Parts: sequence; C-alpha cells; structure tokens
Amino acid sequence: MDTLQVHGFLSQALIITDDNNFFGPSSEDEGSFEFTEIGLNASLRPHQDVLLAAQVLSRQAGGNNNDAKPRLDYGLIDYQMISDQQRTFGIQLGRFKNPFGFYNQTRDVAFTRPSPDFS
Repeated sequence: MDTLQVHGFLSQALIITDDNNFFGPSSEDEGSFEFTEIGLNASLRPHQDVLLAAQVLSRQAGGNNNDAKPRLDYGLIDYQMISDQQRTFGIQLGRFKNPFGFYNQTRDVAFTRPSPDFS
C-alpha cells in the first residue's frame, strides 16, 4: 500500500460573454457561475508491472448537459509484460483516455468542450 496515491481537484468557473449564453445566463451584467467540476483520482501499483488507476468526476454545467452526478472518468488496469529503456509491451484494460479521436483526452481542456444550448 506504500504506492497508493490519491489526488483531487475542484474547479469553479466565472463565464462572462457579450451576446450569447454559455453555461447559463452569462451576460456582461451578471456572468455565470454555473460550471463546477470536482474530481478524485487514485492509483496503486500492487506489483512493479501492474498499475491500477481510476478517477471519479462530478461536473455541473448550466443547462441539461451535466447534472453533477459522479461518474467514472477513467478506470484501468495496466499490465506491462516487458518494460525497459528501449521498449514497453503490455496491455491496458478498462476505460481510459485515448489520445486520438473525437472524445479523447483533450476534453479536459475547457474550450474544447461542447457547450449547452440556451436558446
């Protein structure tokens, strides 16, 4: 258990826009505080070749997109059969962030997220 790591974060945004509503009514007069994220992640290496990692994320964003229910952001088992300075060979199982494609790890960058529709 000496390899257990636990981390968390809290993010509260203030959004001010000119002529549109983004994550709630965000006019210049008021601004919107309707975007909040809370996350908790943990990792454990029970053996030098095995990594267990997971993150639970709660996101509240104005509108109907995100309702603040905690959900699994990622959870994986990473087993590296061969790992040295020249190469790594292994397998990952679970839900993990893929560096390629539409719904990938860049979703963690705030301005790449889709916005809710406040017509």
